[in-house]
Amino acid sequence: MRKGLVVFFLVGLCGCTRVNDVNSSQETKEPVIEEEDTGQHTLDCKKESDSVFLQAQGDHVESQEQTIYMSFEELEIDEQMSHEDMMNAINSSLTRSYDALQGVDAVGSLEDNKVKVTVTIDYKRADIQSLIDANLLHEGEVDTKYVSLGKTQSQLEKEGYSCTIQ
Repeated sequence: MRKGLVVFFLVGLCGCTRVNDVNSSQETKEPVIEEEDTGQHTLDCKKESDSVFLQAQGDHVESQEQTIYMSFEELEIDEQMSHEDMMNAINSSLTRSYDALQGVDAVGSLEDNKVKVTVTIDYKRADIQSLIDANLLHEGEVDTKYVSLGKTQSQLEKEGYSCTIQ
């Protein structure tokens, strides 16, 4: 059970922020992507070996893929287990954590004596409030409108990620 909770909270979407009706006089240092912008944008953020990749239409994030690496110790996985037993433990934990969330897929794999966890979120299919309730999304100030690329970039950079936008 602890393994599932560790994976769930560590993979928790580190930085996506929904946007609400915000007072226009409020000063921000957000990247300059206007809500009216309809161009396709990608945001690629990296921190050590972890990464977050987002695709957006204007400032509206449409999808995200986050990859993190965790040690066996962090997941309380016995290194003496067979490869198959490790994979079953990892993926059953991910399934318990994410299976009920529509638009969210999580997959684990073993790489270089670490566990690679990839979480993909399709914001067109996902329920924003369910993502907030599952701690995969930071809550905004008022009513949920959409997930903001600019605010997400700012949040990720505050968390130590280096981001590039195209």
